[in-house]
Amino acid sequence: MDIPAFGTVYGQVASLPYASGFRWTPADGPKTFSTCRGVSVITGDNADVVYIELNDGQGQLIPMGGFVNNPLLPVGATTISGGNITSAVVLF
Repeated sequence: MDIPAFGTVYGQVASLPYASGFRWTPADGPKTFSTCRGVSVITGDNADVVYIELNDGQGQLIPMGGFVNNPLLPVGATTISGGNITSAVVLF
């Protein structure tokens, strides 16, 4: 099944561009949403842990880290909470 988006038709296996998102910081507190396609993390000095709840792991916040070399976390998540990162952009 082809997917039309942004004036182009993408094949089912093609990487689709992110369409939107919102900025989040740990000071904002826990944020719950229906789902996302990825999280782009902005880290400070030695700050690289954020807690997320995956689509298929309801009720389980897991720590994710190691964003220095790859700040994009391509996961389906429903909650972002806590951690010591500077901020993140939840992408749809």
